[in-house]
Amino acid sequence: MKRFRVGSVPYVNAAPLIWWFESQGSSSPVDVLCDVPSALPARLESGQVSAILVSSIEAIQNPDREIIDGVCIASHGPVESVRMFSRVPFAQIKTLALDESSMTSNALTQILLSEIHDVKPKTIIMPPDINQMLEVADACVIIGDRGMTAQMPGVRIMDLGETWTDHTGLPFVWATWTGESGVDRELAYWLNYAAQQGSILSGNWPEVVRYAQMESAWSIDLIERYLTDCIQFELGSEEKKGLELYAQKLVEHGLVSSAKQLKFVRGRNPAST
Repeated sequence: MKRFRVGSVPYVNAAPLIWWFESQGSSSPVDVLCDVPSALPARLESGQVSAILVSSIEAIQNPDREIIDGVCIASHGPVESVRMFSRVPFAQIKTLALDESSMTSNALTQILLSEIHDVKPKTIIMPPDINQMLEVADACVIIGDRGMTAQMPGVRIMDLGETWTDHTGLPFVWATWTGESGVDRELAYWLNYAAQQGSILSGNWPEVVRYAQMESAWSIDLIERYLTDCIQFELGSEEKKGLELYAQKLVEHGLVSSAKQLKFVRGRNPAST
């Protein structure tokens, strides 16, 4: 069996997409290496991994990237784990601390603040600590498991997934499996297969939730609610529309110089070849 290595974000929302690989041990066709989103592109470029589960902006701005079709991390409404916290009304934000582990969410926040509240704050990149961030800035962005649990009395909170969907009517794609041009279609097949095995519709769901809990400090109830009510994993036509609109807005707001036409790669079952 051909063996691949991929890089994944170390967050609860990735658990359904990588659990099956981890559960297979040495017999898995895919090894998983975990790192923060901002560090994964370098691992792909160095050849350490063949695909990365990474911020969607990575595929949008890099002409050499291809997206694995069929699977992603997305939301259609509140996402809860990607939030902006503000000490002042949103329309009064002048300084914004950005989560150093993020790419997509940082840009999304600036788009939403500009289009909805007509503000373009000065940005500072910082480690994701709400107390330290709000000591030096009016507002801050925190993502992932820390974004889910961060709290401070009296702050205003913007759920970026909910705000995007209210603003556009579309889902937001937070991350995709992304590879270099010419990504192996067999790998694309295994990434979709693993998502099916980790789905709530599979018989493996209790094991997926337990795996997610071992990798986090969350309760079982919180994990189940988050993975079923907040996150969706299918990259379908509406998700692609949301991704394409985000790419368009990145260019319009000057957050990327250009956005290439997105290319999606379908899987090929190795048993059929």
